[in-house]
Amino acid sequence: MKTILRLAGTIIFCFFGSLFMFRLFRDGFIPLGLFVGAALCFVLLVMIQKSLTAWRWLAAGLVMAFLFTVYPICYTVYLSFTNMSGGHLLTKAQAIQRLSQEMYNPNEDGDGGGSWEWTAYRRGNDFLLLIHHDGVYETLRPGRSAERFTFSGSEPPRDIDGYAQLNRAETMQNLTNLGNIDFGQAPMIIKVLSMTEVAVQIPTHTYDANADTFTDNRTGEVYRPVTGTYTSDRGDVLSPGFFVNIGFLNYIRFLGNTGYLQPIFRVIIWNICFSLFSVLLSFAIGMMIAILFEDLKYKRIIRTLLILPYPIPVLVSIMVWRALLNEHMGLVTSVLTIVFGSSPKFFTNTDWTRFALIALNVYLSYPYFYILASGALKSIPTELFEAASIDGASPFAVVRRITLPMVMRILAPLLIASFTFNFNNFTLVWGFNSGLPAMADTAVPMGHTDLLISFIYRLGFNASNVADYGFVAAITVMLFLLVSLMVVFQTWNTKTIKEAK
Repeated sequence: MKTILRLAGTIIFCFFGSLFMFRLFRDGFIPLGLFVGAALCFVLLVMIQKSLTAWRWLAAGLVMAFLFTVYPICYTVYLSFTNMSGGHLLTKAQAIQRLSQEMYNPNEDGDGGGSWEWTAYRRGNDFLLLIHHDGVYETLRPGRSAERFTFSGSEPPRDIDGYAQLNRAETMQNLTNLGNIDFGQAPMIIKVLSMTEVAVQIPTHTYDANADTFTDNRTGEVYRPVTGTYTSDRGDVLSPGFFVNIGFLNYIRFLGNTGYLQPIFRVIIWNICFSLFSVLLSFAIGMMIAILFEDLKYKRIIRTLLILPYPIPVLVSIMVWRALLNEHMGLVTSVLTIVFGSSPKFFTNTDWTRFALIALNVYLSYPYFYILASGALKSIPTELFEAASIDGASPFAVVRRITLPMVMRILAPLLIASFTFNFNNFTLVWGFNSGLPAMADTAVPMGHTDLLISFIYRLGFNASNVADYGFVAAITVMLFLLVSLMVVFQTWNTKTIKEAK
């Protein structure tokens, strides 16, 4: 019985999963469709294969783990080979549907084409319009052609074919619903625009599925798909476009443009220096505090004060320090001006801005390393320190030959992880000064304190009115490869040091 229920559940799950997968393929979401297909195969395999019974308990967790870790990486790589941008967010099917729904009023430049008298009628959830134009009354229903209507008297009747007339208050309450209904039959659609206005709506474009073209019903101009955009022979385009595969064009666009490559070397150097100095100084300060304050009488109170910056949200700390270092009214700059007669320009001078960023990052990071170092120090056997004391080793020699090597064995992977985190520390750089001050000799917008990640953001989302996701994804992939190589090198170097010791 249990086997039958399990098989029934598996079949139902695979059935609905397959429907979802094929719908994704139909709508053009190929990467997500492939992932769903792989997940279905994995779940089906562990459910029917007896030797994989233990994996059944892990199936859901593994699928979710891949969905939120592996899939975003794969999808970013996929995007780097597409033209996805602010104007190319839809699949081709969605773009065709959107363009086919665009309407226009052929009489909007004529005499009174959009000012016909109308009265609304309702039966349940269905509506009917009675319109009056050119001395003729016509009834309109959704999906049906207009029908001439005659009645006796000067006022419209209270009831038409079971539809009850709506008074002004009821019409106002249902105006939104009426505006969403297409009355009449294509190509002559009537739309309610306001309490006193209706308009004839005709499709702006006609789509030819065989030729894969759109024809403008007003001008007769033909639009053909060109790199995800329906384009006419004279260069006019229809919006929105759709995303398509464009190969290595995004990579060529970046690597083949000296306007991107010339300043990128300076950004990389600053990025490495920022990450390296932030980690080394934070680790050194945290380690020093952990060693010096370990045996103090009131170390718990001191420890609480030292780690106070750690639980405070980063953005709050950044905003506080922005105010303190403000060049005109900041507390720090005001005190420095009183004492020394002038103060550094922490937001307009390149060197001082970089110094402020590193100092602020050290302030935010040293409590983390203090906590780690405190825990690592407790794992060092006390016999080593006792033996060093008997041998007459100086405190500096103890730190250099015992404490630091033992702590590094424990914290080396965390130092590498911290370096990687700071390499992409977008929040600090962008929140403090948006990567400014700006470079004056670059072909693209760039700041002297931009990290690679903030440069990518500026290039893809801040330098133009349209977000260029495909281009940004290509640069992100290259950044990912660069950081991966650095991490591999650091890890290999760390292992070499450990083996040597």
